Amino acid sequence: MRALASIHSHSRRRPSRTPGSSIAILVEGKVTEPEYLDALRKALGIPKGLVEIEKSRCTDANGIVGEARELLAKSSKKRGGENFDEIWVVADAESEHENGSSENISHAINQAGDDVHLALDSPSIEYWFLLHCVRTTRDFPTAADVIAELRRHWPGYSKQSRKLDWSALIERTEPAMQNAACVRRMRRGARASRPLADMDVLAAKLGSMGKQSIPRAEDKVATHRSAFEPPTCKDLYSWERLHQNLSQ
Repeated sequence: MRALASIHSHSRRRPSRTPGSSIAILVEGKVTEPEYLDALRKALGIPKGLVEIEKSRCTDANGIVGEARELLAKSSKKRGGENFDEIWVVADAESEHENGSSENISHAINQAGDDVHLALDSPSIEYWFLLHCVRTTRDFPTAADVIAELRRHWPGYSKQSRKLDWSALIERTEPAMQNAACVRRMRRGARASRPLADMDVLAAKLGSMGKQSIPRAEDKVATHRSAFEPPTCKDLYSWERLHQNLSQ
């Protein structure tokens, strides 16, 4: 596997489109998630006014979803100004940490309902980053474990750094989405709750909003490209769990 710095982009330009829906994304971290998501927004050519990325005042999935519902309520009351068509939450699901406990995640899923799109990664967003580098379905126990593995492929990665060059990672978004789909198939087949890599659903949503298509890198990691279909909100683990519970 080549180091990230040596990967070349094969992104495609798509015709300009009329600005569409606007979304708000609430995140747990104050550095990594906002920096990455803003870099992805820029790479996709999405006007800044269509995507608002906010650091939540909470650090657990259920707390962030609660804040998202508050934002949704305020947005629905406004006829102009800061209103959003969709509200997203990006949260870690680290089982070794109380914030990512099964109970907390269950509460978050039930509270989110169909109104808030909850994208979970276990144990942390670094699992999504790792899928840009390698196909794996390994269930990492802690964020420290997956960060250690990520640094084998991206030696310069630092969780609190504001100076990371995200370009090489973002160039591998499509292979990462395919790898996330592989994780999802494995988890569903095993009827397991982990690992989770739902950032691909948010990446697909952002890809649909941009002037540029989702970047793709020519690499052996990306196979069966012609059969690949971008994920939808129904592929979110939170959506699956919610509707499974409602059907019982």
